[in-house]
Amino acid sequence: MKIEAVCFDMDGTLIRNTDSVRYLCALNGNLGPLAEIEDRENEGTITGIEADHLKARLIKGLDLARVESEFGRCIDLIHNIEVVLAYLKTRQIRAVLITAGPIEVANVLGARFGFDAVYGSRYETAGTKFTGRIAHHLGSSGKLSCLQDFCAGNGILVEHCVAIGDSESDIDVFMACGRSI
Repeated sequence: MKIEAVCFDMDGTLIRNTDSVRYLCALNGNLGPLAEIEDRENEGTITGIEADHLKARLIKGLDLARVESEFGRCIDLIHNIEVVLAYLKTRQIRAVLITAGPIEVANVLGARFGFDAVYGSRYETAGTKFTGRIAHHLGSSGKLSCLQDFCAGNGILVEHCVAIGDSESDIDVFMACGRSI
């Protein structure tokens, strides 16, 4: 199989110590209310999407500049991301970051390591502040749609991609790609 692109998940795959929404809630001082929402989600009284919309309210007023400025201090990444991406580039293999989490966090990671494209759920902002709403949630099928859009725009067959992820939202991508990890 010819490999033309590698699609990376972010939360739990590249980020080890937290997830992107928890990171934003921590920056905004709302870990307590976040835990209550997560408990309701784990009990099954609300869906994952409903939980995400409630969690988005917890970041209302957070300044976008803090997402980048606090990233290195708060986020623990897997080792050697830069080595892997450099290797892929020497082989002309594109690197794509696709997360169901906030693209505002994914963009920091994408810029830091030079991903060829970054996709994620768009959280609404007004000026430099989060409004507490999600403008567009990728959901479970959105990751595959993003990969398909990237491939179509770059003349790549999805079957020539490798998917790297760790969660239920990655399954559709795993099924479509030629290889998955």
